[in-house]
Amino acid sequence: MGGQLALEMITKELIKRKAEWDRLEKQHLFCGWAALISGCTFVILLNEPQTGRTVFPKALLASPLSTTLLVVLFLSLIGLVYLSKKAAKKEKEFEALRNEFIERSEEFWPAERSAAEKEAYLKEMQTRYSINLFYFE
Repeated sequence: MGGQLALEMITKELIKRKAEWDRLEKQHLFCGWAALISGCTFVILLNEPQTGRTVFPKALLASPLSTTLLVVLFLSLIGLVYLSKKAAKKEKEFEALRNEFIERSEEFWPAERSAAEKEAYLKEMQTRYSINLFYFE
């Protein structure tokens, strides 16, 4: 019975950590797209359409659109760096728990439980939560 309780606890923790990691990855991707779009739009605004010359910084900052784009670009880049570090930390925590699960899998699957039951559990974790518990990567 202790193996079943430990299995439930580690499963819940794996799902929770995977969800946190996925959420941070999505936020990181959003910041990347925001930085890319605002950066490209800002570069396009640097050129005057009539003359093809680049706009000087004083005239560039006079426009509310370009100022807003600069702020969005700056905040997106800060968010990108911050979320990158945070997502890497969450990934490391998740992978450590996943590897611990794989190493201790014999504790969770005593002899009275069938191999088919274990296989069904591992496949469900893979398909439902995208958590690979079959082997180390």
